[in-house]
Amino acid sequence: MSRRTIIYAVIFSVASYAVAAGLALAFAAYAISVFTDPIVTLTIPLIIISIGVQAINKKNGPLLILLISALLYLVSGLIFLVPTFMIAGIVVELVSRLIGYRSFKAVMINTILAGSLAGIFSVVFGVLFIPPKALPFSTFVILLSAFSGIYLVESTIMGGISYYLGSYLIKSGVIKDVGEKKEENPKKENKSSFSMKENNESEKK
Repeated sequence: MSRRTIIYAVIFSVASYAVAAGLALAFAAYAISVFTDPIVTLTIPLIIISIGVQAINKKNGPLLILLISALLYLVSGLIFLVPTFMIAGIVVELVSRLIGYRSFKAVMINTILAGSLAGIFSVVFGVLFIPPKALPFSTFVILLSAFSGIYLVESTIMGGISYYLGSYLIKSGVIKDVGEKKEENPKKENKSSFSMKENNESEKK
């Protein structure tokens, strides 16, 4: 794993975490309900993570970004978000190895998975800190089903934004490419150098 990959993962993780913290304080969504908090955090923070995955453009990128995010939330004392980001990171990492990182399809699927899983599992693990009498299980299931649909739709919208914004930032050079570049065919290089050598010899003659 290159140094730039680690640096990019740290930068995008910290940026996403900082924006999420700012939004959480501004809207106090978690104070309203454990279900409303992901609606706020699955906006700009999710876009930042998705663009980070596109920028790194190689295996272990999604896993590294989401694991660093999990560590940041652990330090903050939000323990229920640690397994949330670990699960999302593992799933997105495995899927991205099959579909890629930068195509429209890849960005959409990766973002939808990251957002939906983060939203659903943050609620599931967050409810563990709520007294059972405050939220009956039947009510929890109904609310989780309804809000899961909201998380899915929201993640889909963020996926589209992430693709076009990420593509623009990378193509314009604002974000430098981290992914491995394809090596040129050594046979072609040898062939061209051999032909140049022949031309030089013929000129000398």
